[in-house]
Amino acid sequence: MTAQGPGGGSEAPGGGEEAPGTGPEAPAGGPRYGSRHCIICGRDNPAGARAAFRPAPGGAEAEVTPPAHLQGFAGVLHGGIVTGLLDDAMWYAAHFQGLFTMTAEITVRFRKPVPTGRPLRLAGRLVARKRRLAEMAAELADAESGEILAEASGKFLEVSEAMRRELGGDGLITVY
Repeated sequence: MTAQGPGGGSEAPGGGEEAPGTGPEAPAGGPRYGSRHCIICGRDNPAGARAAFRPAPGGAEAEVTPPAHLQGFAGVLHGGIVTGLLDDAMWYAAHFQGLFTMTAEITVRFRKPVPTGRPLRLAGRLVARKRRLAEMAAELADAESGEILAEASGKFLEVSEAMRRELGGDGLITVY
């Protein structure tokens, strides 16, 4: 899949010409990817979590510090946002393996309350692939202590080329 950069440049993950976000001004950890208005990863969504995913061995990773306006209880990240973060970690893990998918099923285990205003680490990985179905896993941890706060498993269905084009296809993901 080709990732479209904010300056119009592009790069296929894993190779190709230098893309925006990969030069000397690149963020630590290399290029990051996102859908510009997504509530979870959209850098142009002022109300979102702004998780910046990047490829990692076998999947995807990101660090995020959720703002207080995404809380449920005071100081605790809303469970729907926790689920969304884990969902995106799994989606990006599939994406960085060359798959364009949509969530078919997700199961979340909430181990501890997830705080707002603290750095968190997300990691997603591909567990197995059967035809068009990718089985995924993700975890959300406190970035400082490493303690796992929530984890998920999911089934992601690779979409048809027609659906991919309808959803915005290659221009959907931005490198920054």
